[in-house]
Amino acid sequence: MSQNAGGPDGRIPVLDIAPALAGQPGARQALAERIARSAEDTGFLVLAGHGIDPALPAGCFAAAAAFFALPEEVKLALKVGELNIGYLPTGAQVIRTSKIAEVKQPNLNESFYIVRDRAPDDPDILAKKPFVGLNRWPESMPEFRRATMAYFTAMEALAQRMLPIFTLALGMPEDYLEGDFADPTCTLRLIRYQPQPEAEEGRFGFAPHIDTNFITFLAQSALPGLEVRTREGEWLRPPAIPGTFVVNTAEMLGRYSNDRFAPTPHRVLNANNEMRYAIPFFFGPNNDAVIRPVPSCVSAESPARYEPLRYEDHRRKLNVTNFAHRQAQPA
Repeated sequence: MSQNAGGPDGRIPVLDIAPALAGQPGARQALAERIARSAEDTGFLVLAGHGIDPALPAGCFAAAAAFFALPEEVKLALKVGELNIGYLPTGAQVIRTSKIAEVKQPNLNESFYIVRDRAPDDPDILAKKPFVGLNRWPESMPEFRRATMAYFTAMEALAQRMLPIFTLALGMPEDYLEGDFADPTCTLRLIRYQPQPEAEEGRFGFAPHIDTNFITFLAQSALPGLEVRTREGEWLRPPAIPGTFVVNTAEMLGRYSNDRFAPTPHRVLNANNEMRYAIPFFFGPNNDAVIRPVPSCVSAESPARYEPLRYEDHRRKLNVTNFAHRQAQPA
């Protein structure tokens, strides 16, 4: 299968969202219509005009590189536990949930997961709410926490500004999903991909998969590697435009849309002769949100394909399936 560029005039469009964010008349609806067309096709698009200070993703990339350069024993002291927060070493994730490939080999990457930053006396921590925990920070790197949380905060704000536009794309009033995202599940994942100059059957930096949240924001990496699978089975690379964000639809948006916006499989192959870094930001519903197909996507001709699903239950099942450190734990 070939790997072709996806745009700007191809299957993965480049969209200037500045007019919509500025509230120009008609701009939000026009952007929603463009998003809908892309979501019905590749599920990937590239956002320009987003207003994010370029120093923020740059600082996050630099923080990721500095962290992964630490000695292995320092990183392993921050290894993930029952919650996926902290360091995930190479070989700890096998994408068993892939629907387009039989994946047996672990991903060739190491990761660091960051969630909403909380104090030990946070009410949700004290209440031991599911999937709520403390971030694991390297004590010798205070700048790491500052840089990653500045980026996290900016990306969550952008995601919330885009939520009503994606809701319009679904054909619903802008505020329809507000309640489901009042306390959204947000995760920043720092990733370092090992080089794969020689292709190896069944081995990937990240095996073919769909994202399991709502939408994902990916700052442009310095090196290529991300590939998107079209409905026809061709692999495309999104337009690599510095300063933009690659955005893709994910599984929960697919459920809300009753599969009208079915998420698209994608993969990472680091054919470069050096380490490749990525900083995806995952935006999902509240843990207690119950996801149902929205009324605009259900009809006599297209009845609801999904039963109501509590997001927390969905996350628990995925974690037990795909991560080695959860295999011995009960679902």
